[in-house]
Amino acid sequence: MRGKLHAVAGVLGFICILTFWLSSVVSGLLGDPQTITIVNGAILAGMLVLLPALVGAGASGMSLLGKRTDTLALVKQKRGPRAFMTSLLVLLPSAYFLWSRASDGTFDSLYYAVQAVELLAGSACAVLIGLNIRDGLALRGRIGASAAKGTRIEERDGGPLVAVRLPVFRDAQGELDPRPVMALCRCGASKNKPFCDGSHSEVGFDSTPTEDRSKDEILTYEGKELTIHYNRLLCSHAAECGTRQKAAFDSSRKPWIVPDNATKEGLLEVVKACPSGALRFSVPGGAPEHALPGVEGITVEADGPYRVAGVAMASARLAKGASPEKYVLCRCGASKNKPYCDGSHYDLKWKAS
Repeated sequence: MRGKLHAVAGVLGFICILTFWLSSVVSGLLGDPQTITIVNGAILAGMLVLLPALVGAGASGMSLLGKRTDTLALVKQKRGPRAFMTSLLVLLPSAYFLWSRASDGTFDSLYYAVQAVELLAGSACAVLIGLNIRDGLALRGRIGASAAKGTRIEERDGGPLVAVRLPVFRDAQGELDPRPVMALCRCGASKNKPFCDGSHSEVGFDSTPTEDRSKDEILTYEGKELTIHYNRLLCSHAAECGTRQKAAFDSSRKPWIVPDNATKEGLLEVVKACPSGALRFSVPGGAPEHALPGVEGITVEADGPYRVAGVAMASARLAKGASPEKYVLCRCGASKNKPYCDGSHYDLKWKAS
């Protein structure tokens, strides 16, 4: 319901801004004074639709984003208030001023100066709202690489993960038969794992991250050839790094990552093998990068989490530096960092059967 409200409010706000802008330009260029006055009055009245729409979009958007701290979500959170404040402090007063002057038949230089400000502010609001609509679609997996293929994974609050059109779905024994749409258990209680059987309702499963979740921060470990970037919030503690390059990745020491203790090729092998995307690399002077695996789909670990590659998470509370197409999702229901796995299944000795 919140998602639909957010979408309707956002699109309504965008249509209002676009309609105001176009009608103002067209009437100013082609209309007579009477037409301009009518249009200005309609725009002023339309503010009673625009402002509540922006409030609705902002409130529902904040609720949907929850505790997300990824860059895309944070930027989206900032644009909404900017569009609202611009509408309230610039568009509304301008609309009243222009209607008032037009009603008096005063079309002087001040009128056109204020109209220019109104058009510029309207353009800015349209861009802000349009970018938020685009990013909202990206966050929900509706656009992007996965959306083009129709594949995505969606969270259900307090419920399962819903996987749509997975290219590959397998477990330790081999490939499973993927259905077009699958509800996957993440409360750890289903009697039909990996599929959901509704047990989350019986056990009172809570899908929100806990207050004591891992800190969402990126730690940087510099090396001569490659620098490694790490976010513990994403880490599923699969230990691929220590298994492959113990000299460079040793959790028993501080700092636990020493890039120069491995070759460039060895470091790239580790970053690529990291299933959670917690590890990234960068060359000197370059931006951090993920090394994505060549396969796509979900791998169900035996008595462990879901390893996902090449499928966008439509509604995840992404962490800083997270890859939207390489991550590990909790299946036991005990992770502090939901929807991500934090290795709790190891500590609990959780069994899927």
